[in-house]
Parts: sequence; structure tokens; C-alpha cells
Amino acid sequence: MSEWKDTEVGRIPASWKMGTLGEISSLLTDGSHSSPKISQSDNLMASVKDMRYNHFDFSDCKTISDDDFEKLVKGKCSPEYGDILLSKDGANCLDIIFVYKQSEKIVLLSSIAIARLEKGYNPDFYRYYLLSPQVQDLMKNNYVSGSAIPRVILKDFKNVPVPLIPLVTQNSIAEVLSSLDDKIDLLHRQNQTLELMAETLFRQWFVENSNPEWEERPLSSIATFLNGLACQKYLPQNDVDKLPVLKIKELRNGITEDCDWCTTEVDEKYIVENGDVIFSWSASLMVKIWDGETCILNQHLFKVTSDEFPKWYFYLWSKFHLDQFIAIARAHATTMGHIKRGDLDEAMVLTPSEDEINEMSAHFEPVIDKITVNNRQISKLVAFRDTLLPKLMSGEISIDTDE
Repeated sequence: MSEWKDTEVGRIPASWKMGTLGEISSLLTDGSHSSPKISQSDNLMASVKDMRYNHFDFSDCKTISDDDFEKLVKGKCSPEYGDILLSKDGANCLDIIFVYKQSEKIVLLSSIAIARLEKGYNPDFYRYYLLSPQVQDLMKNNYVSGSAIPRVILKDFKNVPVPLIPLVTQNSIAEVLSSLDDKIDLLHRQNQTLELMAETLFRQWFVENSNPEWEERPLSSIATFLNGLACQKYLPQNDVDKLPVLKIKELRNGITEDCDWCTTEVDEKYIVENGDVIFSWSASLMVKIWDGETCILNQHLFKVTSDEFPKWYFYLWSKFHLDQFIAIARAHATTMGHIKRGDLDEAMVLTPSEDEINEMSAHFEPVIDKITVNNRQISKLVAFRDTLLPKLMSGEISIDTDE
């Protein structure tokens, strides 16, 4: 008898039985299909735009009234601890799947599906399984419809094939992958702390205790803000001489398997390396030290560099003016808010002497360097996890258990 068998999601051990997500779920639903009125309250209403790799970012989350909130909770539009949440429409359709483990009580809009598993099924294991390349390919090829706004019909989730393997095996696989994610999360949290330290010190020196003799200059004069390419005009000619395209989506969520690709035959100034400062000036405005793999800069993003000033200086000044830029972008009566180069000219910075800059660098550079080192370690861990994931989910690599 063969030790392997073929299924919809590829080759798996012959001993593994297959079922469906619907069969192992006690609840498979989605969020509200109506849009409650926004109200000033503590009642959070999340949509797919608030989802990140393994959590919700509530910083821009909408709030609703007590009555609407309670109605949606009763309508099972609220996730419980341990539910699997899946992005079911929009630009990130199926890209983001995580197990809800946050303390906040929230309700969801219909762009998010909720799978509550029966006892005996580890949600962390099945979350990783749903993120594995073979299952992602199956779902995107068979379930996703719509070109302008990709979406999955809720009932299709019930048909997703899943392995029915012993709980002890589920737990062991989930533990291995979770340990890698925990290390990645720790490094991200360290970076958040480092960012806060740098921003606090920056504000103390340049806002609270600034020197009135320091020269005032436009932000645009202290660095080069290089706009990216229209990468669709630079398609790769083969499968070797190519790099992923860095768009706003990738800047926020990282490079994924379904990203666009660009030929490497472009001016090297458009190549983005881990540690470069990237400024999204359209749609979702943000300033970020890139923490991913080598890629090509797309339009609507600036790569920020300077031959005159250190990285920390132009990075923190760009972040300092970010809230102002976001307000300007929102004021534009367009479908996609943005800022113009003229806004960079009007954003002013303070310029200490060269000696003072050098003294400050002794405090800031170790922080920025540590962030970059952490980012590179994150990239290595992510690559290892993404290599290991499909091998574990297909049974190519097995984990010894006591059972």
C-alpha cells in the first residue's frame, strides 16, 4: 500500500483522513452585512482593513452605539477567544487569517469570516493550515470571485478540505510554528519600544528644548524623496532576473506569494533593501524602515535617502510630520488621499550644527541600528517559518509525539 495519497491540496500521508472546515466548525459565519452608524463610544467595530498578520490594529477602528453593539453581539458578529478569523474580501482577501486572542470585545463587519471549531481541533493548527501555500492556492483559484473587489462567499468556506489528524499532532505542529511567530512578535515589540524611545528623545530635543538659533529648513531639503516606478511597465523577462514589487499593501503587510514582480533591469536607485526608509505618500500614509526582502520601489512610495544627514534625522523628522500629512491627505476631495511634493516643502525642520548632529547621532544611531538588526532577524525567521509551514502541513516533515 502506498504511504502517500493525492488530495485537492496535494500529496499527504495515506494515514491522514480528510474532512471539511464546515464539518469541524460549530460556528461558521461572518460579520454584519449592515453598516451601523458611527458613534463616539468604546464599542469597537472592526473590518478587514484593521486586520494584520496575527492581530487587529485598533488605532483607526470605528466605534458604534451601545444598542447597535449589543444587537451585533447577539447576532453572533462578535468573535470569541480562540475563533479563527479570515479576511474574506478586499485587497487582502484570504491573505490574513489569525486566531483571535485579544482582550477587547469587538464586533465585525462582513468582510471578516468567523470559524469556531469543535472541541478536539486546535485553532492554531488550522489557522496555519489555511495559510499554507497549497490551501491558499486552492481557495484563491476556486472560491475567490470579482476582479475589482475580490471576495469569498461564506458558504464556500464550509467546503475547504482540512486534515483530520490526532489532536496531539495538531498541537505539536502548532507549537513549532507558534514558537517562531512568538520570536517574531517579540522582535516586533522590541522595535516598537525602540521607536518610542527614539521619538520621545527626538521630541525632547527638537520640540521641548529646541535651540532658537537652529536653522529652519524645509523637509524636502534635508533628504531625497525618490518616487517609485510604474512597475507594470517593467515586467520580468524570465523567472531569474526579477524582484518583488513593493507597493503600499506590501509596505504594511510584507511581501507575499501573490505580489507583483518587476525585472531587475532598472536603475539601482529603485531597489529597496532591508533598512531603507520608505514613505507612503498616497492612500495609507506611513513612514517605515523597511523590514522585508530586497524589492523594487513602486509609484506612490518614496525611498528617502540623504548625502548630508544621518538616517535617524530624516526618518524621525518625516515621522514627526506624518500626522500633518495624513490630515492634508484626508482634506483632498479624492477617492485616494495623498500629499504633494509642495507639502514636503512646507513642512519645516530644525537643523543643528554639524557637531551637534554628531553628538545626537551617538544616541540615535544605536537605536536605529538595533531596529535594522531586528528587522533582518525577523526576515530570516519569517523565511524559515514560511519554508517549514507547507512541509509540516503536507506531512513531508513529521514531528515525533508521545502518542
